[in-house]
Amino acid sequence: MTLALLEQLSSLVERIAEYDNEIERLFSQHSDAPIFRRLPGAGKRLAPRLLAEWGGDRGRYEDASGVQALAGTSPVVYQSGNYSRARKRYACNKPFRNTLYQYAWASLQKEEWAAEYYGRKREEGKSHTMALRALANQWVRIIHAL
Repeated sequence: MTLALLEQLSSLVERIAEYDNEIERLFSQHSDAPIFRRLPGAGKRLAPRLLAEWGGDRGRYEDASGVQALAGTSPVVYQSGNYSRARKRYACNKPFRNTLYQYAWASLQKEEWAAEYYGRKREEGKSHTMALRALANQWVRIIHAL
């Protein structure tokens, strides 16, 4: 039984390696690959994922707020009577939001300003996810400008 499982796993590992090579090949061919490759903390996994979620059409977004709305990192105002507060956006591209959260978290290790920004948001009483969402918003503005 163990030998059969090992055979299946080795075949799976080979297929995953082929898949990774194809992702790298396609990513390298894209004209925006150098921009995403140089993002601090993106690495070989997040850079292609960010580019895939962002898309190749530069005219798709007029400004960074369009990207933030699509990705769900910009807050939405919830109002009911006299009650009003900001909450996270639920109608969004959730894989894109997840990718930006992961990138924001990874960037904390590489960028001092990102770690300081995250720390400042936490000191303001924001939760971990709120602080990551705010940092992701900053990164969207930077990437859009690039």
